[in-house]
Parts: sequence; C-alpha cells; structure tokens
Amino acid sequence: MFTYIAKETAKRGIRSLILAHRTELLDQISGTLERAGVDHGFIAAGRPVKLPPMVQVGGVATVANRLDQINAPGVIILDEAHHAVAGSWRKILDRYPDAKVLGVTATPQRLDGKGLGDSFDILIRGPEVADLITDGYLTKPVYYAPPNAIISAKWRTTAGDWNKADMEKDVKAITGDLVQTWQKYALNVPTIAFCISVNHAELLADAFVKMGIPAATLHGSLSPAVRTERVNALASGSLTVLTTCDLVSEGFDLPAVGCGIMARPTQSLGLWLQQLGRLLRLSPGKTEAIVLDHVGNTRRHGFAEEVREWSLDGKKRKKKSEDEEVVAVATCPQCFAVFPPAPVCPQCCAAIEGKKREIKTQDGELQKLTQEDIERQKELRKSELKACRDLESLIALGKKRNYKNPVFWARKIMESRDAWKKRNGWGRN
Repeated sequence: MFTYIAKETAKRGIRSLILAHRTELLDQISGTLERAGVDHGFIAAGRPVKLPPMVQVGGVATVANRLDQINAPGVIILDEAHHAVAGSWRKILDRYPDAKVLGVTATPQRLDGKGLGDSFDILIRGPEVADLITDGYLTKPVYYAPPNAIISAKWRTTAGDWNKADMEKDVKAITGDLVQTWQKYALNVPTIAFCISVNHAELLADAFVKMGIPAATLHGSLSPAVRTERVNALASGSLTVLTTCDLVSEGFDLPAVGCGIMARPTQSLGLWLQQLGRLLRLSPGKTEAIVLDHVGNTRRHGFAEEVREWSLDGKKRKKKSEDEEVVAVATCPQCFAVFPPAPVCPQCCAAIEGKKREIKTQDGELQKLTQEDIERQKELRKSELKACRDLESLIALGKKRNYKNPVFWARKIMESRDAWKKRNGWGRN
C-alpha cells in the first residue's frame, strides 16, 4: 500500500523517504518497490548511496545521522510506526516539519504507554484480522495453550516488560517439552520459535538438532549475510525451525512459516500480535497457522482475530491486577485445543460440557483455546466479584483465587467501590 503511494507521489515530482529500523525490513521494502517498478535508492549502513531517485529507503539510525546530506522529502513513510515517538524517529520528523507523514503498523500501541498523537493526527483503521481471514487474505490460526499462564512472583519488570534474566531461569527447563509438543502438533511444519534471550534460543535450537530436526538460531549479533542465509534455508526447507529472540517479531515476511512456538512471556500486547502476524501469511498448501503457546500469552492478551480499540492517545501504564493476568478459556478434553466457548470443539468435534471442570494434563501439555472460552470465563469472574458485597466475602474470593495478598486486594476493591459511590452520589449500603 505505501509502495503504491510512494510510486504515485514520485510521478508528481515529490520526494518520498520510507523509514524502517531493521535490515530485513529494508530488504522487504526494496523488494516490493522493485516488483512495482519503482526506482529507489538506499540511505542505510553498508549500502551504496543513490540519491537522485525520488524514492529513498532509509535505515532510521543512518538517516538520523545524515540529515544534512539528504534532500528534504515531501512525504515520509514510517514502517512499524509505533516506534515513531522514539529518539531517532522523532529527530527525523522534527527535521522535516513540512513533510506529510504516513505511519503504518498493525499495533498502534506501545508498552511504555506513550501515545502516537505527537507524530500523527488521524488514525485510519484497516480491515480487521477476522475479516481478512474470512475473505481469504490471511490464514486461520489454531491455538494450543497451557491451562494457566506462566507467571512467577519472582520476575521483576524492566522497561515495562518482565525481566529477561528472571524469565530465563524458569523457562529454560521446559525446552524439551517444547520439542515434544512441536512433534505432536506441527511435525515438519516450517516453524519460528520466539524465545526469551539469545542463549534460550540457542538452547532450543540445539534441542531440536539433537532430535534430528534441522534448526538454527536467528539473532542480531549475526551478520546480515548469515541472517539472510538462514531465513532462505527455512523458506527452502533445508531448515525446519528457526529460534529467535526479538528479531522477527515485526515485519518479518516469510509466508511458508506455518507454526509459531511461543516461549517468551510478555506484558506487551503489541509484541504478542506482531509475533502472531508472522504466522498468518498465505502460502500454497498452508491451511492453518499453528500457535503453540507454552507461556500463556493467549490467555493474557487474547487472539489475533479479536476486535480491539486503538487510539492515538497515550495510556498510563498500570500493573495488571491478578484478576486480569490470566483469562480462563475453554479447553477440549480430547485434543487439548483452546477456543472461545462452544458446544463442540472446532478441531475434533468433541462435545464440550458447559460446566467448568478440571482437566488433568502432563507437564508442558498444551490445550486448544478459543475466544468464546475467554469471554465465558471473564463473565464468570465478573459475576463472582459482583456477588461479594462486603470485605469478608472479597477476602474469601481472593483466597480462593490464590492471590498473594487477598486482604490488600479486597480493601482496594472496597475503596474503588466507595469512590464510585461518592462520585455518583450514592450512600454506603
């Protein structure tokens, strides 16, 4: 879409600057421009400078350091535009205040809560993921997830997300389970595994190799040539699994990928949706995208196809209450798929009892997850909370839910209710 805009803008004699922050994204943008017959140059490290063309593809860091050498663009296009408020991006936009600015992103939300309103005036909503799936533009995802989200009280929060070193201590131990689960649900399907750290990614790749499965690691310390070689190997089938840490979550375009191993818990909705987006591209012979969510991100953030409200306004980050951390969902007792509440499992057609019941699984076993399950359990938990009319019943509910400090939680709920009554002129019951 933005390639077409750059092409038409160039026809009118207006310069366009297309910005991205990773080598892979620059290559993808350049490839799309070539297929559209658009002459373009690069302003990026390690690439020959070609300034005459009306369309330039720029690496953010390089452009920010060469502002005095660049012809002023009339249009600036930002790929993965949720980064627009960050230092180098903001520096470029400030340098060209008269340029028209177009930002494109699937996730207009930042983990730090900063809004995008300082960089953009209007948010234009594209088609919903669910509609794109129905209309045949994206592949339908199938989710498998554990009964409970993995959250440790020992994990600290760093820069808005869980501390990687703390998570790695807990998650490294389940590497073997990840391989076994993949063999059960996605054997020989081209796969990307999203890991906590480079070390975790290498451990997981080694675990696959030991089982005779061609696998390699993709991370930022590798040279661009090696990264390209490994991506091409996954596309050609000489590699089956690529394990990575924060490298292919955004913009990575390899339609052949049919499975994602989610091995990195995150508080970021944007990161979660970007990871899911890597799996949904259409490819010949690909009938579904398999999501193996070992860390409970589906229950934490929901499904790719959910309709969400987006805004350019910022949001003050607040710690999620324990009631919000885990969203319960229905699980098929036969195939362990997870899905929104439904009378039958959409995968194996097993009957699903309306009454909640405990499902026994082995360690590391995943279960099928659906949106109906999540919504049903949300309502159940809301009803439980609403039925508690005094402090004692709230404390009992907090203990039932195994909250770390049920008394503190109950008092906060009562304080919130009292404040609401006061604002609305109600007396205390």
